Amino acid sequence: AGIFRKLATTPMTPFEWLVARMIWYLFISLMTLTVVLVFGILVFGMSMTLNAPALLLVISGSAMFSALGMIIARFVKNEETASAAANAITFPMMFLSGTFFQMEMMPDYLQSVAAVLPLTYLSQGLRDAMVYDNLEGAYLNLLVVAVIAVIFVAVAVLVTKWEED
Repeated sequence: AGIFRKLATTPMTPFEWLVARMIWYLFISLMTLTVVLVFGILVFGMSMTLNAPALLLVISGSAMFSALGMIIARFVKNEETASAAANAITFPMMFLSGTFFQMEMMPDYLQSVAAVLPLTYLSQGLRDAMVYDNLEGAYLNLLVVAVIAVIFVAVAVLVTKWEED
C-alpha cells in the first residue's frame, strides 16, 4: 500500500516507471515465449518461423497489455478487485479473439466483437508471422497492435499519478 506515495519521493517520472515496468514484462514475455517454443519443438515436433514481425509483435503486445494492466491498476483499489477486473477483461478476450478457436466458427455478432479486441490482432499477427509465413498480414496486424500499444501507453502515462486519490 502507498506505492505511489513512495514513488513520489524518487526523481523518477510516471513515464519512466511505466517504461521500466514494460521492459520487465517484455523480459518475462520473451522468457515465456522461449520456454513454450522449446517445449513445443522438443515434445511436439512443432515447426514455425521466428522472424522480425513475430518478435516485433511480441514486443508490441507486451507493451500493449502491460499498459492496459497499468491503466486498470490505477482505477482499482485492492488486490482482489484488480484480479477480478483483469479476469473480466482477459478471459472473454482470450476466447473471443481467435486464440483458442477459429473466428470463422463463431456467429457473426461474436466476430464483430472480436474485431475490436486487441488480442485478435496479436494472435492473427503471430499466426501470420510464425505459422503461415504471411509477412504482409503479419505487418498489417503489427501496425494495429503497435498503434493500440502507443494509445494504451499514452493513456497509462496520463492516468498514472504519484498521489493516490
